[in-house]
Amino acid sequence: MEPSSQTLYFQRVRPSLGTLVAIEVALEDEATALTAIASAFRSIDRVAALMHPSAAGSDLERVSAAAPGALTPIDAWTYSVLSLAQDLHVITGGLFDPCTPEQPGRLHDLDLSVPGHVARRAPVAIDLGGIAKGFAVDQAVEALKAQGCTVGLVNAGGDLRVFGEKSRLLVIRPPSGAALQIELTNAALAVSGPRSAGSPAEHRGYYLGSTGESVTVKTVAITAPEAIVADALTKCAMLCTDATTMLALRKYGARLVDVTAGR
Repeated sequence: MEPSSQTLYFQRVRPSLGTLVAIEVALEDEATALTAIASAFRSIDRVAALMHPSAAGSDLERVSAAAPGALTPIDAWTYSVLSLAQDLHVITGGLFDPCTPEQPGRLHDLDLSVPGHVARRAPVAIDLGGIAKGFAVDQAVEALKAQGCTVGLVNAGGDLRVFGEKSRLLVIRPPSGAALQIELTNAALAVSGPRSAGSPAEHRGYYLGSTGESVTVKTVAITAPEAIVADALTKCAMLCTDATTMLALRKYGARLVDVTAGR
């Protein structure tokens, strides 16, 4: 559905998820647009609250504090993110792992066999920062659609998704080389790469399996149907062999963008 000649673009930007989040929609009525954008930000705030690694009452804090073997009820959103993370943990041979070195447990120590619940077999500290941001983008898009939006964009600091039949021309600016243009239609894009000196690491370097070793960080861009998939697979592409990365890309219908193409 193409915007009509009366359609206006409305955008709001605010800090969330440790970055700036921009939400844009195309609608004919400002009040409806602002209501939709507010709903999208509420979804993002809900993801941030549920999946905070240590805030009192968050799903991840309660899982970490639970007794070994005890079933802990968690929100369906958190369960969905943990399930994808565990799938990627298996595909990557344990390299993709949001369990931090603060505790000895790894992602395979979580039992997700009961939907909506998790039990831990060992002490774990989970930080979903390298995957939950993409999920938040997806939930914001769903909130916009539920409010009647058919064209829009949600961008959370490098993780973005566009929806609607109208394509969007985006620009990737790698640390070296010329900027690369990419056209997206009803798809998501995630970019991960080196950070400038003194800036916080996007996912704190904990997606390193059991080794705890640093990796050579390179700029990686992934397109996928959903932002959570694109977000997660950028970490896989940085950590894994080409063969493992291609296996994950094929499974989730994603594509690795050649960020050197603009050079």
